[in-house]
Amino acid sequence: MIVREIYEKIIPELEKDITEGLLNGLGFSELAATVHDWVNKIGIRILEQIVEDADKAFMDSVGRKRHWQIVRKDTRGVLTSMGQVNISRNYYRHKKTGKYAYMADEVLKLPAYDRIDEGLKADLILKASGMSYSRARRSNRHAEVSRQTVMKCIREVGTLVHLPDCDKKKQISVLYVEADEDHVAHQDSQNRQAKLVYVHEGAKRNGKRCELQNVHYFATTSTDNESLWTEVLDYIERTYDMEQVDRIYVAGDGARWIKIGQNYLPKSISILDAYHRNKYVRKAAGGDDIQMRRLLDALRVGDKVATAKELKACYEKAENEGHRERVLEVKKYLYDNWKSIENATKYPDVIGCSAEGHVSHVLSDRLSSRPMGWSIIGSDQMSRLRAFVFNGGNIHAALKKKCKICPVIFAGLLPGSLFV
Repeated sequence: MIVREIYEKIIPELEKDITEGLLNGLGFSELAATVHDWVNKIGIRILEQIVEDADKAFMDSVGRKRHWQIVRKDTRGVLTSMGQVNISRNYYRHKKTGKYAYMADEVLKLPAYDRIDEGLKADLILKASGMSYSRARRSNRHAEVSRQTVMKCIREVGTLVHLPDCDKKKQISVLYVEADEDHVAHQDSQNRQAKLVYVHEGAKRNGKRCELQNVHYFATTSTDNESLWTEVLDYIERTYDMEQVDRIYVAGDGARWIKIGQNYLPKSISILDAYHRNKYVRKAAGGDDIQMRRLLDALRVGDKVATAKELKACYEKAENEGHRERVLEVKKYLYDNWKSIENATKYPDVIGCSAEGHVSHVLSDRLSSRPMGWSIIGSDQMSRLRAFVFNGGNIHAALKKKCKICPVIFAGLLPGSLFV
């Protein structure tokens, strides 16, 4: 029936639109848009017919006549990426149990109260992970929704976790864990940390660039450090043969929440991120390039005596009290992280930490690069969603609902019956 309708009604109308477009001087792009609109219309009509045929197959079945009574016929709308689909099907009552059901909805796995198709939800969530809710809601002209709808889709999906397939645990001797944080503005005028942790197997040069191998991300704005590091540990133990791992380097800026991670990760060795080390060195040197290089040279070889000497020189050269206070602040920071500074010189397979760049790319691009105020739940979900996407997670697959289909009902729905 659908095929006949397409040929008898839809195709002639499509040909008419294209002919009129050519006469009016439409270009290839405009014609492509016209065809796209008609393809969507055909798709919508096919979906509507599928539901009608599925319901009719059940209605005409012997099992239905024996056990189910027709109560009424209802229509509902479901918004898809092609546009609004209006489906009509019967509402049934079981003669013995009194249960009510739309059997076509159950067979086709249509949730009872959803007005948005699962595929469209996945598209909205994916787009919202990289753009504002306002832009995401308008990203499909055939299926525009409200900002609240986009946010609701993300709320409903909850926390998404992607774990790569791992039939056999990898045998790696050295692992690298790097961590840093972003600062995210919230609706209560508070700035909260968005924490990023990622695990990788080292760097490999690709032309002029170095690429980290097999990176896996973890992100959250929660203050629950235990849950974060437990999640990291679970991933490492699931993916790697821990008996073969000799060292796990934990690199960061020396923040307390990063140091806590060492309590959870076995065989871990702390490394102070060179970016933050150099940032503090510049603060102590106060613009004196020669003094900055001397202090850096002392730190790079892990010489605490020489470091103390250069810090003293910075203090004596300071021109005001503010600069002297900064030197004391730097001294405390370096001494508090001295073991991590020494470790960077002790082990030859320590590599540079790129956490600052990863935070900018994974978190800041969506959470803090533009003026916005997040809710506590929203910022945590978005940070986790960004990690899920960067880990290669498939939102469409994650949204798939496990639904058992009644074999008696399904047996009556022969594929050929849909297009008679």
